[in-house]
Amino acid sequence: MHKPNVYIDEVILTRLENTFKATICCCCFSSTVEYEGIIQYLHNQERNYYDTLKFEKRIRSYLIGRFVAKQAVASLINEENLTNIIIKSGIFGQPITISNKQNIQVSITHCDDFGVAIAFPEAHPMGIDLEKINLKNRDVLERQITEDEKDLINVLPLSYETGLTLLWTAKEALSKVLKTGLMTPFEVLEISKIELQDNDIMCYYKNFPQYRVIAFTIGGYMSAIAYPSRTHMNLDICSLKEKFTFVNLNE
Repeated sequence: MHKPNVYIDEVILTRLENTFKATICCCCFSSTVEYEGIIQYLHNQERNYYDTLKFEKRIRSYLIGRFVAKQAVASLINEENLTNIIIKSGIFGQPITISNKQNIQVSITHCDDFGVAIAFPEAHPMGIDLEKINLKNRDVLERQITEDEKDLINVLPLSYETGLTLLWTAKEALSKVLKTGLMTPFEVLEISKIELQDNDIMCYYKNFPQYRVIAFTIGGYMSAIAYPSRTHMNLDICSLKEKFTFVNLNE
């Protein structure tokens, strides 16, 4: 059986008063066979829901989302059997983790055949998002930014579409921390400052100074992770990028 391209790594979250661990899982599927191979990892409750799905796009998004979430959670809690982990949906669509070890949460994102999840302790909230950098999305994304944000991305050494996608993913990531999703007006999640670093981009929120977001490109996609601003996050972005260099804008 073909196996999907999977990357799993530990993320260290250091604060003055404590240190936490999280786990990130990225996965790229390339065939129907790879999707079908994931069905065996579904819990009975998940399988019952899966059997009600009718449309291919929803089937694929469900499978890849559950797979990366289970892999991230399993790695964090040292669970060998993925079927022992259930990923349910809360009333706002947020993922709820059920396992024999409590207080573990997970944030999930997927786009096309690419999925990413980050599992973390409930004491240290986080959110993740992934979007394809696509010229076709320019008008839609541009309607969601403020004039101040437009000024911020216009001076960046990035394409305008990359800048727009950066802002979108940064806001989506925070909305997942807040568990509001797209129900929160995006101007409330406005970005006030952007700093380019060697391998990533750091963004800061105008109305939520207690959080910041680290963003980075993976092939032709932009990913963003929102987390508490006073946390030092040790994430091996270089290794993650190298794993998925084959994922490009033209696919």
